[in-house]
Amino acid sequence: MQVLLLFMSRKRKPVSFRIDELVVETLSKLAREENTSVNRYIETHFFRLGKERGFISPDAQLIGETRGGDTTKGTDADDN
Repeated sequence: MQVLLLFMSRKRKPVSFRIDELVVETLSKLAREENTSVNRYIETHFFRLGKERGFISPDAQLIGETRGGDTTKGTDADDN
């Protein structure tokens, strides 16, 4: 139950960092190779690293997609 409450309270937070443009270009290429956005690539990569290093519980899951779709029926609006 406690894990469920922690999961429900999590949200994505907009942040800003100053990063070497070479790193930004590299992130873009790495994300493209994974067929994902840079934001999703960064989140997934550091989530895994946090789990490996013990900062994130092994049972924790990524938040997943939170944009669009009809979340009340458990299906996306595009599926109709």
